[in-house]
Formats: sequence, structure tokens, C-alpha cells
Amino acid sequence: MTEDEIRVLHVDDDSELAELVATFLERTDDRFSVHVEPSPTAGFDYLMGNPVDCVISDHNMPGATGIEFLERVREQYPDLPFVLYTGKGSEEVASDAISAGVTDYLQKDSGPDHYAVLANRVSNVVDQARSRRAAKRTKIQLSAIVENITDAIVIIDATSTVRFANPAVERVFGYSPSELVDGPLTRLMPDRFREAHDAALDRYLRTGERTMDWQAVELTGQHRDGREIPISVSFSEFEQKGEPRFIGVITDGETDT
Repeated sequence: MTEDEIRVLHVDDDSELAELVATFLERTDDRFSVHVEPSPTAGFDYLMGNPVDCVISDHNMPGATGIEFLERVREQYPDLPFVLYTGKGSEEVASDAISAGVTDYLQKDSGPDHYAVLANRVSNVVDQARSRRAAKRTKIQLSAIVENITDAIVIIDATSTVRFANPAVERVFGYSPSELVDGPLTRLMPDRFREAHDAALDRYLRTGERTMDWQAVELTGQHRDGREIPISVSFSEFEQKGEPRFIGVITDGETDT
């Protein structure tokens, strides 16, 4: 298997048509490797023992319909791309397929261009599924880093309200994450700096101009017990649901010295 290979399971009781579809798909896109099975039962058995990136299934088959096959597949593989490929479609079949969790739906056609459409549909749903899995893996990895890093990480919105804090904030500032979230960031700084902070944030939001470097800025924070503590902060900006967010990675200067 190569990284780009798309392993397709095609289930259709019409073996001659199934082989024809497999041939056209593999000719249309050299990433495709198509395995054919004649029934939902045989298809499910194959699926249980072999890696598959996408299922293409007929609907009207002896023993079980394509939707019944889809429902069985979804019990074990909720995110596996599944294309219902039927010769006699209807709005009712399409509606039932959507309710059962079908990824895509296409009616059969005899024209050669139709196989290019099918190949495009399959490659699209597989690429999308792979992108979602990659994003999920990245999210898990980033979450593990954020949860275990010794630096405090704080995210604020445009009102300087804390939207996220990792567990390390308690080591640095004495507050648990839940105590900080939805409260003002200024809780973590001495009183004499709070007005200047609010003014600098407001100015940046209006003009986009920075008044200082955002990397490893030496500042003074305030611990929960009232102590002032030296900290080094690196800032960055991102957007979430169309709203600006600011993230600060905070190193406790007392620990480093």
C-alpha cells in the first residue's frame, strides 16, 4: 500500500457489472485498488478482515438492501466513507440512506463519463475522511502537549476575558484553570499594570500596531497569594469563529533562575 492508495470495496450482486465498474475506476484513477464482493454478507466479512478506505454498494440485492448493509457497517465503522450506488433510485431511498449515515449517493449510468463521476465522488469522500482523521490526530497530540507542558498557556478574547487555561497555570499563578476561565486576565497582573494592559489591547484591536515585541517579553505577574512574580511571555494571535483570540505561553521566571 502507498500513502495515496484508495482501497475500495465494491458490493454488487451483478458480478459482471461490478467487475466492469472496478476496471473503469482503476483506469480512471491509478490510486484505486478495487475489491469486489457479491453480497452484503460477503462484503461485511471482507471488511472485518481487510483495510478499506471506501465502500461502494448497490441497493437492490438479494438477502439485504444496500441501506441495511450500510446500517450494519455503521455499527462497526461509523466514519467509513460509504457510497450508495443504485440503479433504481428514488427520493425515499435517498432519504433513508441519508438517515442511515450514507456519505454519498449516486445512480448508476452506462456512459463512460459516469465512472469518472463515481471515481471523483469516491476520491473526494476518502480525502475528506483522511483530512478529518489527520486533524483529529493533530488535536489529540496538541492537547497532550498543552495538558503536560510546564509552561502556563492562557487564551483570551478581545475583551481580555480568559477563554482557556492549561493545568500549568496553577503551578505558576496558584489558580486552577476553572478559576480563571471566564474571568479577566488582569487577575494575573499587579494592579498598577492593569489599566495599561487594557489600553494596549484596545489600541491593538483598533490599529493593529504592536507596542512591543511579542516574543519572550519580560513582565511581572501576580500570584494568587499576592506575590509578584517575574514571568516571560510569548504572544500570538489567531481567529476562532470569526473572533480574535490571543494566546500567551508563560514561563515562570522564578523557576528558571
